[in-house]
Amino acid sequence: MVKRALLAAFLTLAGIFPAYAEAPAKGELLSVPAGTTLHCRISETLTTKLNHQGDAFTVTISEPGLADGREAIPVGSTLQGRIAQMDRPGRIRGGSQMRLTVEQINFSDGRKIPLSAALLTAYGAGNVKVVGSEGLVKGSSSRNADLEEIGAGTTGGMLLGLIFAHPFIGAAFGATATTVDRMRRRGKDLTLPAGTQLNYQLTRALEVSSEARQTSAASHARGAGH
Repeated sequence: MVKRALLAAFLTLAGIFPAYAEAPAKGELLSVPAGTTLHCRISETLTTKLNHQGDAFTVTISEPGLADGREAIPVGSTLQGRIAQMDRPGRIRGGSQMRLTVEQINFSDGRKIPLSAALLTAYGAGNVKVVGSEGLVKGSSSRNADLEEIGAGTTGGMLLGLIFAHPFIGAAFGATATTVDRMRRRGKDLTLPAGTQLNYQLTRALEVSSEARQTSAASHARGAGH
């Protein structure tokens, strides 16, 4: 009986110690390495039509960030950023674009940690793409649509000119009228609807205390339960 009791106690302790060793100590720093991708979703719609350079924006972490296989950045944490560059679409040529930089990560317990990350990809916002090392989001260019519209105007003018035996004059008139009309209007604005997925890549390692991680994870779990 004594041997059995001692064996049971040993097995219990053997199960406790590994679990204790795996748990991060209070105040331990977890290092999320450079190159880690942070998957986020934008919290509010951003558009070159209504927003301005310098406007603040927030994205919410949608997948946990890991450090050595352990969760360091819980789902529900947020990245705070600003629109560092914005260009509205031009007339006849030029497309719309925005550069969205993030500056810090906010945990649910109020802690804020500066971070360095670049926008890698964007999904769910139609025909947009991210180009360059600085994460410039570019919308579709209206150049092809402009040329098609001018071409249609030229053809229409030529057909009208044929009726009066002056096809070239009609073509010139149609092209001029369509071009002037297009120059009055801008191209299509770039819009990133709320919920658009933005994936940022850390350019420097991010040090996160286990205390901040545990508090944020607990707060997120309570929020999900309501």
